[in-house]
Amino acid sequence: MLSPGTSMSLGTRPVSALLRRVRAFAGQLALLAVLGGLAAFLVSGPARLANGRIDDGLRGDLRKLPASSRDLTFGGAPQSLASGVGNGAGRLETIRRDLPAPLPGLVGGSWYIAETGLSSIVPAGSLPGACPDMATVRWQTGAAEAIRIVAGRAPRSGRVPELLAGQDTARTFGLTVGDRISVGARWGSVDAVVAGVFTPLVPGDPIWTDQELTPGACPDPREGQRHQAVLLTDWPGAVLVGQGIDDLGHRWRYRLDERRITADQVGALTAAVAQLRRGPPERTVLRNGLDSTLAGFDGQVRSVRSLLAVVRAGILATVAGLILLAARLMADRRRAEFALVRARGGTVRAVAGRTLREVLTVVPVAVVVGWLAGVLVPGRPDTVEPVLAGAVGLVTVLAAPVYAALAARHPAFSGRRGDEAALRPSPRRLTAEGFLVLLAGGGIYLLRRRGLDAGAGVDPFLVAAPVLLALAASVVALRVVPYPLRWAGRLAARARGAIVFLGLSGAGRAPLHSGPLAVLVVAIATGLFTGTVTSTVAAARDRAAGLAVPADAVVAGFRFTPDIAERIMKVPDVRGATAMLLYQGATIRGDTGPSLTQGQAMVVDANAAGLDLPAALTAARPGGDVVPAVVSPRLAEQVGPGGSVEVQGRTYRFTVAAVRANVAGLDTSAREFLVLPQQAMPIPDHQPLLPNRVLVDGDGFDVERVRAAADAGQRDQLEALTGRTVQNDELAVPSTVTTRVTYRAGLEQRGVDGALSVTFAAGMVAAAALALTAVALAVLTGAPSRGRTLSRLRTLGLSPGQGRGLLVIELVPLIVVAVLAGGLAGFALPALIGPALGLSGFTAGMRAGISLDPRFAGGVLVIAVLAVIGALAVENVANRRLRLGQVLRLGE
Repeated sequence: MLSPGTSMSLGTRPVSALLRRVRAFAGQLALLAVLGGLAAFLVSGPARLANGRIDDGLRGDLRKLPASSRDLTFGGAPQSLASGVGNGAGRLETIRRDLPAPLPGLVGGSWYIAETGLSSIVPAGSLPGACPDMATVRWQTGAAEAIRIVAGRAPRSGRVPELLAGQDTARTFGLTVGDRISVGARWGSVDAVVAGVFTPLVPGDPIWTDQELTPGACPDPREGQRHQAVLLTDWPGAVLVGQGIDDLGHRWRYRLDERRITADQVGALTAAVAQLRRGPPERTVLRNGLDSTLAGFDGQVRSVRSLLAVVRAGILATVAGLILLAARLMADRRRAEFALVRARGGTVRAVAGRTLREVLTVVPVAVVVGWLAGVLVPGRPDTVEPVLAGAVGLVTVLAAPVYAALAARHPAFSGRRGDEAALRPSPRRLTAEGFLVLLAGGGIYLLRRRGLDAGAGVDPFLVAAPVLLALAASVVALRVVPYPLRWAGRLAARARGAIVFLGLSGAGRAPLHSGPLAVLVVAIATGLFTGTVTSTVAAARDRAAGLAVPADAVVAGFRFTPDIAERIMKVPDVRGATAMLLYQGATIRGDTGPSLTQGQAMVVDANAAGLDLPAALTAARPGGDVVPAVVSPRLAEQVGPGGSVEVQGRTYRFTVAAVRANVAGLDTSAREFLVLPQQAMPIPDHQPLLPNRVLVDGDGFDVERVRAAADAGQRDQLEALTGRTVQNDELAVPSTVTTRVTYRAGLEQRGVDGALSVTFAAGMVAAAALALTAVALAVLTGAPSRGRTLSRLRTLGLSPGQGRGLLVIELVPLIVVAVLAGGLAGFALPALIGPALGLSGFTAGMRAGISLDPRFAGGVLVIAVLAVIGALAVENVANRRLRLGQVLRLGE
């Protein structure tokens, strides 16, 4: 019987004894510490990196928007100019303070603007003519400090308003200092003087984003082009011009600084702007569509966040499973030690406390180091990061003590056999497994119905539903697989040699590998899910690129000459060119009723374009007044079997030959459109259709030379209309050349989409690495029992090669089952929860069908082979550490 002093010493070991135990079990503790540190890093680092990419993409999208879509602009209520005009600059700060949160802290600049509407600008005493240049006369706070006068002086309006013109505006309008001009509008005109010419101190300053000099077409194309600009003045000048033409508006403009905006603020921003639209400041109205812009961003952010949450949950669940496997391995290896402690009077609590003290010497430091390494990754932390980091630390610290306590409850020195109990599960275990399967099914059902983010944030249960599905697949495999393996084992027992029989017998005890199998299935399912989503998005983007750019390149402009295709064909390396007309706002009338509708008309030589159009269009020939057409489903419902469409001033009759949701050459967002075969249309020679698109085929052609040829075609067409020489800067819409490769690459870099490719690539790599780690832990878990078996078989003449074969035969079924179960779960997940993922938001509007790149399937097979090779290496190391030749004697 132990003395009281001895019993007390069991509970309070000195520090030196604790350190000796830590050194003795350094390998097991190090494995647990590494996994804990890895989990802490995955909690913080990848999430920060993904959030940073999302924020950068969001800011990039905001930066590209025009001021009318990204700035918060309030317009003043109409007022009579006869009773005087009040300066509203004093309300600028008041309105800003009263903005709902979080808007006040995001405003990077604010300006009060008093301005006229677009007015004609002509020399004083002259008539405006049919197509005069147009300008807005503006007084704006902060403008005087943002300019440098290069000629003349600043305005000092008295009886006559004085104006400032930018250098580009002065050159284009032909204005010089001292010129008298007439500012005219519908209700009157007023003479003004050009007091000076200026240049911006910082051209990229946000104050100038709505003051660009822009070209535009005259109402009559034969009149050529005109320009629109902004002319600055002082406050008295703005009042004088406004009273002279009876038109003066007021705006309070607030620039949102995209550098202060993060993706997690988009929802609050959208709600704040919607609140302002319902209740704007007194005597104002919200003029822009910032709330709709933010709502679009909010949808993108929600979709990205949902996708990343699923991948992150799978990776973290896999790491958590590995931590539990490492803790169980540690407890299994020390069963004899725990039994000795119990035999000497130690309690289960003492065993758990003993293990906890050992873990506390190593694991918390590793978890903190892993978390700090993740903190160093640039990006924005998640709000749940502290909670997840704490949970990782808690699980890593407590897993080993809990397993130790379970092992100490039934101490034994002679080892134990768990196969009988595992192969005959208790009703409690079967009930738990059945509940897990039902929970997974219910989670997937709710996920399809509600989505991952229904407006209140990502639901943790719904995020875990894909993980539960993978676990359910592992449970089903766990119960089904032993039966065919036992049948195969019975067949192997009749054959010569015992290696195959013994290996299949070990593999048939699949419930013994429930932990490694579950972790392996979750890892493979997560990796294949990311691979399936990646290939699905890539395939849909390829289709979107093929629709938007149905040739090697598309040239777009305002209006080309009819022979533009022949001109571009002269560019070296261009194999083919087909002119095409996209006519926006075409008036369409159906034969079944008098109603009119507007849609997009595409006119193209269907026989030469190669756009995969129906045979009715490609085979159409001239000779009739009615031509076949392809129409969109919505338009088909309105026009019936046919109708007429007005294109460039002429009416053409058509009959519906086919109905398609998408046609190559049209944007995927087009909903009401029709396609007409130009080669069959009765187009008169004296009024040819003027194309605005050209499909170009070829390899290695010079994009700049194609653009130059297109601009030359636009200039010639404009000169033919106006009868005068035209320069490139007078073109209303300069030609652009978009190659399919460029367009496709742009889909990868668009806004928040950039976060997907990085995260999915990291997710696939992490899943592969964790799957290999799970196989290694499965080998280590069964190493002692296999070592004893091999020791006994060595005495019967088993060679080292046959021993390795035995391990391979035992592990291959486990790996094959995990690959099949995890692969099916990973491939089925996008189909099962596709509606909740919102993948069409990343595919330029294309419907995202489920597709799997064969390379990903091949990658899974490569991982399986690497797992077998790694298992052999781990087994070899384990056998050396266990001293294979002595295992038989050590166990008896």
